[in-house]
Amino acid sequence: MNHIREIIFLPEYAFLRQAFWVSALASLSFGIIGTFVVVRRIGYLAGAISHCAFGGIGIGIFLQQTLIAAGLTTLASQLNPITTAVVFSVLSAFLIGAVQSYAKEREDAVIGAVWAVGMAVGILFLDNTNGYHNVSAYLFGEILLISNPGVRAVALLGLAVLLIVGVLFKRFEAVCFDEENMTLHGLSPRFYFQILLILVAVTVVLMIQLVGVILVIALLTLPAATAARLTNRLLSMTIVSSLLCFLYSWLGLYLSSLFNLAAAPVIIIIAVLGYTAIVLNEFLFRKYRM
Repeated sequence: MNHIREIIFLPEYAFLRQAFWVSALASLSFGIIGTFVVVRRIGYLAGAISHCAFGGIGIGIFLQQTLIAAGLTTLASQLNPITTAVVFSVLSAFLIGAVQSYAKEREDAVIGAVWAVGMAVGILFLDNTNGYHNVSAYLFGEILLISNPGVRAVALLGLAVLLIVGVLFKRFEAVCFDEENMTLHGLSPRFYFQILLILVAVTVVLMIQLVGVILVIALLTLPAATAARLTNRLLSMTIVSSLLCFLYSWLGLYLSSLFNLAAAPVIIIIAVLGYTAIVLNEFLFRKYRM
């Protein structure tokens, strides 16, 4: 209880309070987009996009250091690797969307290749960048060190996702459950599926700052997968998923600060435990009911 009061009131815990608010804002995007990822069963596509983002991060760091070497420090300071990661990921979302729509037979192989190439490009650019660069924050996240521009980006993303999904909710629902009916009404399932993939790409990249490339898919899918076992309506799934993501993030941040542990892995472990608890509860309920 004393630790909670310290987090709320002491000035030296300002960074942790900011992390709590950022995780609350991020939960909105994760919960909503994660629901569509789970329902549409495109977790592997989201995984490929997240690993492609590392390619964009590598390119961004390379360009940043090249500009610094050329004496263009002002321009270099304005170039954020997350920006290049967004561009790279959106382009990969277009490619993955095209593969998913037109290359059904070789889909797994092509997606796997895109997944690997994204990481390979990032490694190659980093390997040819002067100096040592610590990329662990991008791989595993560092929510406690997120910058003010990062906070604003997460907030704007949450607002944009809420707005776009609010307007196109019925279309996205049809993409998940009834593409044939969309086609009969003159709507293109591929077009709206592509918009969904772009939202996944932007969400994944901005959330890399919180939990990293390696862990982002877990936090994108686990709360939504848990919510899917608690409700069978899409709208209520998005709400429950967002609330669960919020709960996992706050509890993970609190425990990581209490025991001096890395925040992102603790958040993911709590999400896994939450999902496991629901699955075990269902299993035991069916067993003893029989």
